[in-house]
Amino acid sequence: MRTPIAAAAALWLSISVAYAADPPADPLKSVMWGQMYERHFSDKPVVFDDKVSVIAPKLAEDQTAIPVTVDASALTGVREIVVIADLNPIQKVLSYEPVQAKPYITFRFKAEQGTPVRAAALTEDGVWHIGGVYVDAAGGGCTSPALAHGKPDWVSRLAEVRAKVWRTPGQSTARLRLRVQHPMDTGLADGIPAFFVERLEIQGNDGKVLGRLRIYEPVSENPTLTLMPNLGPADDRVIVKGRDNEGNTIDAVVPVGVRSSALETGPNRATR
Repeated sequence: MRTPIAAAAALWLSISVAYAADPPADPLKSVMWGQMYERHFSDKPVVFDDKVSVIAPKLAEDQTAIPVTVDASALTGVREIVVIADLNPIQKVLSYEPVQAKPYITFRFKAEQGTPVRAAALTEDGVWHIGGVYVDAAGGGCTSPALAHGKPDWVSRLAEVRAKVWRTPGQSTARLRLRVQHPMDTGLADGIPAFFVERLEIQGNDGKVLGRLRIYEPVSENPTLTLMPNLGPADDRVIVKGRDNEGNTIDAVVPVGVRSSALETGPNRATR
């Protein structure tokens, strides 16, 4: 006779096997969905969920810098957000752990061709909630060389951070907009090896982690991100730390301002 624990384990195993064998139908009808599912999500239950909002242009004007907004704040207990582009040669775009932050992120990425763009939010109950859109794009976004290589000063400005944090009085969630100077080479352009920012960590005053980012090659040149960290009343600065795949470090301190007008959106240069 099975114990309750053994019975529960058997039930969970049967659910896992069922998901691994039979992925849910893809609302975007991507030819790559089966592979995306097996590669990234088959170890946990998956649901397509409108609570994960993905906003991107239907037609990309610039295939090297396609703007995307992911907002999973309608869910509770989001542990991680993973973004993938099915038809890119490098499919994983980024992953974000909103440790003490709203599960929200904006960024730009490179597309080699038209592709579904998906955001999967992993909640505390071990379920992937997936939203997505299809972005039509001209070819070559991932195989184009970075514009930085045509500028004589790009090496001296490598890892430079421009950022601004502002908060609305009475609210704990602030808005952080940051830009890191970096070519973000995919390694797919002739003669140019992969060279990209791979990790960023956002910290509060006392070094507490507000959010962690793992960034991959498809993120656009000079990564520009908007995050919404939760700050305490005494937090008067945000610390940005990171590195690229060659060990160059990113280190900046960004003062926290107060937003009194909707027009106050311009970036301030952070202290490095």
